[in-house]
Amino acid sequence: MTFLADVHQSEHDLEMRNGPAERTNLLVFRDVREHRSGDELCGGLKRAVQSVLDYPQDRDRKLDALIRAGEMESALADCESPSTMQLSQVTDHLASGLLDADDHACGLAQALQTLNHIALPEMLTASPPEGFAYYALHPMDLAIWAWNTLRLNAPAAVIGIRNIGATLSAVLTAALNTTGSQAQRITVRPLGHPYDRVTNLSATQTSWINQQSERSAEFFIVDEGPGLSGSSFLSVGEALVRSGVPAERITFVGTRQPDPDALCAADAAARWGRFQSKTVSPSIYTELPRSADLSGGGWRGRLLDASYEWPACWPQMERLKVLSSDGKWLLKFEGLGRFGREARERGRILASAGFSFQPMEGDEGLTAYPFCGGATMHYEWLTSSVLERMAEYCAFRARHFRVPRQHGNRLQQMLRFNVSQELGIELRDDLEGLESSTPILVDGRMQPWEWLHTSDGIMKVDACTHGDDHFFPGPTDIAWDLAGAIVEWGMEPQAIEFLTRRFQQLTGESSQRRLPLFLLAYTVFRMAYCKMALPTLLGTDEEARMRRVHNRYRQQAWQQLHDSQLSRQAATK
Repeated sequence: MTFLADVHQSEHDLEMRNGPAERTNLLVFRDVREHRSGDELCGGLKRAVQSVLDYPQDRDRKLDALIRAGEMESALADCESPSTMQLSQVTDHLASGLLDADDHACGLAQALQTLNHIALPEMLTASPPEGFAYYALHPMDLAIWAWNTLRLNAPAAVIGIRNIGATLSAVLTAALNTTGSQAQRITVRPLGHPYDRVTNLSATQTSWINQQSERSAEFFIVDEGPGLSGSSFLSVGEALVRSGVPAERITFVGTRQPDPDALCAADAAARWGRFQSKTVSPSIYTELPRSADLSGGGWRGRLLDASYEWPACWPQMERLKVLSSDGKWLLKFEGLGRFGREARERGRILASAGFSFQPMEGDEGLTAYPFCGGATMHYEWLTSSVLERMAEYCAFRARHFRVPRQHGNRLQQMLRFNVSQELGIELRDDLEGLESSTPILVDGRMQPWEWLHTSDGIMKVDACTHGDDHFFPGPTDIAWDLAGAIVEWGMEPQAIEFLTRRFQQLTGESSQRRLPLFLLAYTVFRMAYCKMALPTLLGTDEEARMRRVHNRYRQQAWQQLHDSQLSRQAATK
């Protein structure tokens, strides 16, 4: 048996078919929704609110409580819970408290009282707000933007696009109310294909919109983005127009300045042009004292010498990273509130075991790591001692970063779909070997440049935030990191044997049977990631690098798929 169904195309045929056109309908982002009990979510929010009462000057605690409230409000609204309005009032209290601490304790006490008596569904589906968790979007940026740029002579009607739009709409509404704009808000959920969202307004929402129109309100639709398509913003704007709101009274408020001609929703440029659009300029992080900005691949100029071929980078997907003004600390955005705390705790665990540098808590979701000397590793430096270090590292993560088993990992779906779309091949074998009974928060970044050779030994960097971000794989088998090391270091069979045998000695667990599937899954994911990045890099210096690495992953995936021994091993998992 093999991985493959009948294949009628040669690799040359596939290259001719797929070559010039940029195809972006590949799976690289995973479903990060979590099914949580209503009591669990509410309990976390109550503890966060109480923490703000206990430490009223701590802005990180305020941010944590506000973000949790927005998440829970979105989850209640998505299931049309009657308690949505009560929770939205909690979010509003927390947003007002973030902007103005005066008399904040009274609002917090009201919020706690509401949470103590709110009726909740048994289960809710919640999603982390990506901008607050991954992309250094700060709620205060929206308030500062509103205070500095909006001078309204009319009431304001703010519509947040869930999930993150719940928090953003609360902050924008609070900011407008401090200027006397009489702002009110609701949230909506566009549905459908990511490139063709549709917003269907409920009777209650339509009634609210009519009331706002009667008071001659200006409408503001707020969300992070727009993304590749712009269809979420467009769908909400067009829903308002269908409800009788003139397009000229509707403004999109996003966090990225789009090129309407590049948006991939149908007829996007003409549709986008009907509405006003504003971009929130970042303020909190641009004011950080720094000696260098290492974001968007800027770290390469600092850490790689002239002989090192720069790795490809998708700049928009990289975390914010800056070098402190004294050059001694790398400040990296690892998430506001609980997201940053959880990442720093993982960092402390790794540092205590000697695998990484000790993280220090910073402000506004930043973690400070010592910017130490050392040489960035290169694949040509692969020795038995390096392999030993990798095996020890993977074994450590396998022991210490286990998480409860999650259903719907969808690695199988990712693998099947991307192979079909990019290579034109249908996989026919059972791929259940990709499911793990003991999922791990894997590292996900095992490339040579993610390791430093220092006076203290070989150290791992960038090890805390990718295992649970919104890219594949999410929590999975540690075989993902073993596969990543094998692929990224270009290991020969002897090195692979050393790595896997040493890992088995350290853990008592053999990876031999499931490793071929994970090698293929890892390679196909990286191939898809590069292909998704390419349309955002056209005309830049980064494009050629990304094309080269995409082609390399593609050739490796093709070879893996056509390796008969690999296929037999996978079939006998």
